[in-house]
Amino acid sequence: MTPITLFRDDWLWVVSKPAGVPTQADRAGTPDLVAALSRHTDYLGVHHRLDQPASGIVLFTVDTRANAAIAQAFREHTIERTYLAVLTGDLDGPERWAAPIDGRPATTHAAPLGRGAGLSAAQLRLETGRTHQIRRHAAQAGLPLAGDRRYGADQSHAWPRLALHAAALAVTHPGTGTRYRWTAPLPDDLAPLWRRAGGVDDPHL
Repeated sequence: MTPITLFRDDWLWVVSKPAGVPTQADRAGTPDLVAALSRHTDYLGVHHRLDQPASGIVLFTVDTRANAAIAQAFREHTIERTYLAVLTGDLDGPERWAAPIDGRPATTHAAPLGRGAGLSAAQLRLETGRTHQIRRHAAQAGLPLAGDRRYGADQSHAWPRLALHAAALAVTHPGTGTRYRWTAPLPDDLAPLWRRAGGVDDPHL
């Protein structure tokens, strides 16, 4: 398991994790991202998580001084998170999915970037960050993610991995006030399905 560092300074550490790696330790004892990174820093603050079968960007703090600002940014939804996904079915145009999750408000914005072979290449933006939000909203919309073993029903084995990638994240740096934005390209184990669904190799995020 080799996460890719996108940014690191005295405040933040931003990495791109592979699919199949849990953000934090699970009951099965699978090697996790937090344990791997903690070997290389005295402190690692966890503020959000990415589903184990998904790939892409995860943000950590490496100094407690950053915690309050980053926690507030997540609460106030000022951290921009953009995902790429392959949906099963046709996403004809932009949609706003706003069904509550576990009794709490949740909103996902979905936009088509291509279509092909009964699939849709889509860009998704989160307003909120509920558990499995994109996966649950997509399934409720009748457009489950390819390879989703939990919510994909008959599409659960349409691809060997979950077709979800956290492709971009933007945040205001808690120390400098500078707005940063990082992107992570689609990994090799998802790119072929993305192209089959009509997605371009370098989507504008």
